[in-house]
Amino acid sequence: MNHFAIITAFGQDRPGIVALMADSLYQLGCNIEDTCMTRLRGEFTMMLMVRLPESMAAEDLARRLIPYTTPLDLAVLCRAMPDLAATRQTALEIPTFILSVYGADHPGIVAQVARTVARHQGNITDMNTRVVGSGDRPIYVMVLEVQLPEAQQADQLRQALEELKPLLGVDLTFRLLESVTF
Repeated sequence: MNHFAIITAFGQDRPGIVALMADSLYQLGCNIEDTCMTRLRGEFTMMLMVRLPESMAAEDLARRLIPYTTPLDLAVLCRAMPDLAATRQTALEIPTFILSVYGADHPGIVAQVARTVARHQGNITDMNTRVVGSGDRPIYVMVLEVQLPEAQQADQLRQALEELKPLLGVDLTFRLLESVTF
């Protein structure tokens, strides 16, 4: 029976991190299934879902990765993934939307937008944020992927988000992402 682990690795960005992690996992008999990787200013972070060899537990994987990751000073965390969570789902049509927020940077933008999405039963499945612009005029850019249980809820969420615009002092767009299946 297949069993899986979630791995989080992070450290100072430099060439070769992805190659090191991929090769290390291959050498240990793991199969990389899903990944998410990004650079946050000078730091690199990645999350991986891997199928483990039958004889290896997630706790063993963390220990066995140490010789590979130490030279690049990567911090690595592993945990077993419940079988149900690791099971591939049949492709379902899920109403998915893109929410973009753009405006002067200040505390509370993410919290208020996320709270509004949650109040309308939206599930944030992906989020990217960046502070751009000059130090004296920082601009906050946020792009979220939001799934709603039913497309009809989109109008209510759109209205609630419109009400946030003047409160947060941001521009905001909310649109349907064309036909996504997971």
